[in-house]
Amino acid sequence: MSPENGGSVRTLGNYGYAPVGATWSWPSRRRGNFGFRSVVSTFEFAARDAYLEREYFGLAPMGSYFFGCLSDADGNFYAPIRKVVTEMSTGLQLSSNYEADNLEIAPEAFLASHRGAGVKWSMPEDADRFTVGAAATAYSQPLEITITDDGFAWGEGELMNIEGRRLGLGYQWFTPNIDERGGNFYASQAFAASGHVQGRPVSGYMSIDSFYGPTGQVYNNGPIFNAVEMAWVSFVNTYADGQHESGGLCLGKEHWGFAVVSDHDGPIVETTEIDAEVMLDADRYVEKARYCAAGTEWEFTAVERGQMRALAAARGDAYHGQAGRVRRVGDTRVPLTSHAWIETFPLNGLDRQHTA
Repeated sequence: MSPENGGSVRTLGNYGYAPVGATWSWPSRRRGNFGFRSVVSTFEFAARDAYLEREYFGLAPMGSYFFGCLSDADGNFYAPIRKVVTEMSTGLQLSSNYEADNLEIAPEAFLASHRGAGVKWSMPEDADRFTVGAAATAYSQPLEITITDDGFAWGEGELMNIEGRRLGLGYQWFTPNIDERGGNFYASQAFAASGHVQGRPVSGYMSIDSFYGPTGQVYNNGPIFNAVEMAWVSFVNTYADGQHESGGLCLGKEHWGFAVVSDHDGPIVETTEIDAEVMLDADRYVEKARYCAAGTEWEFTAVERGQMRALAAARGDAYHGQAGRVRRVGDTRVPLTSHAWIETFPLNGLDRQHTA
């Protein structure tokens, strides 16, 4: 890997939970390893499937990520995110570039949001919905997230309230790997979203992403984060006539990576055969990225002041998130809303070949 693409690969323990800096080897060719090849597809969303009550492929739920990519009438972007596992939750991490040079994390929103223990998951028998919630406390606003088969509502008291409808199909990938005690499974479903963030009207999308892996692993101590993933973008476009498209495009090392995109009519592309040209600025944030997959081309374009520099600092500059838009190359339609969240990994670089 060339130094201009981020230097040497960050390494970690062979079972996905040792501290970064330990020796990690690319999986062997023993039975049960597939060189980080994945199975990918769209899927039909059901609220019960997203409820944390089961394993997939022997992998335990590591958490559900509720996040949004939204903007107001003045072009300011807002990126709320929560990670919730059973009764535990992070606080509301709300990044915004309102009256700021970049998407900065709002500490006052985090401190006023419910965090820690006390978050309850509930799904009545035979119901088509579940809730994740906690009552207001002396130190926090209430939390209530409701997920149905066809929509969602996410309330954080006075901090934020958004809701919306499900957009067609979700996307999923499964990467089996016996050296990493089974690998990882990931499922993502997008929803059109509108409402208010800190009192300002916003629109865009919200997503519920569920991540599964071996016991003891979380996203940022596993191999995907620390060695394999390079440039992953999730996006949603909606149009005034009711049409829409959404999905994920990801460049990873060697065989890892995928393109899964669908629209109002169904799947557009579902493949692991993907390539990308990613153009970085002097600070190693993305200016543009063009993904090529199954005869289609998709281009991410960064928005001004869309870099999540505070989030990068919180993760030791190992993770660069930013807001932007993704359009299919040659598509001349004008979207009603167009939002994307891309993440790149300076320490992983952009070279598809792993370091021996």
